[in-house]
Amino acid sequence: MASRKTRRQRHNPVKNLLKWLATIIVIMLLAGGAYVGYAIHQAPTITESALKANPSPGDNQVYVTYDNIPDDYRNALISTEDRTFETNNGVSLSGVFNLVVSNIKARFGDGVARGGSSITQQLVKLTVFSTSKADQTPTRKIQEIYLALQLNKTHTKAQILEYYVNKIYEGHYQYGAQTIAYYYFGKPLSQLTLSQTAIIAGLGQSPSNFDLYSNPELVEKRRNIVLAAMLDNDKINHHEYEDAKATSVTAGLIPR
Repeated sequence: MASRKTRRQRHNPVKNLLKWLATIIVIMLLAGGAYVGYAIHQAPTITESALKANPSPGDNQVYVTYDNIPDDYRNALISTEDRTFETNNGVSLSGVFNLVVSNIKARFGDGVARGGSSITQQLVKLTVFSTSKADQTPTRKIQEIYLALQLNKTHTKAQILEYYVNKIYEGHYQYGAQTIAYYYFGKPLSQLTLSQTAIIAGLGQSPSNFDLYSNPELVEKRRNIVLAAMLDNDKINHHEYEDAKATSVTAGLIPR
């Protein structure tokens, strides 16, 4: 009797299948872990000088320290790009979720793939990686996440935001929010209206498209998205939102 029972267990197809699946999963996990470990081992080193690097010759940058970044601009940037910036560990979980969902939708023709990088990840990208689409590989994404986690441990949120605000390319060979504020409006971030602040905060996503001189209609759409994000994040009230939204995006613009 015992031998027949053993033979039945040995030839149980469901049990054997489960064993094979478990073995395959373990192998995949080990291979994935090895791949992640190798990617992390090959990650570049981020230096302080690289974080604060000046733009290339011929480009402009008017550096602004964290203490001189106004609340409206900081709130606009965080509300639009990384709402959990102040509390996350360098990686936005909601951003990663949105990245996965949008890419699945794009895969089946129902939407556009979007990035899910936190502000800290974006700083890492601008400091040590290329922003080319061709270079956005799984290996580089793993390294980006790893370096963002490390950067969050070694730097304060104020330092990270300061470096990022000054490193964003804003178009017209201008780097940093303070630089483009002077370029478009002739004054620092601290003196901008809410509408102008939202314009500046929205430029970095696509500076070539959001050109206030050549594409004011597109800039207006982007500004309104930033204002809506600030309203949704309780950083401005409805009256401020409506007033800023009703303002022309070219108000105060310096002639080219």
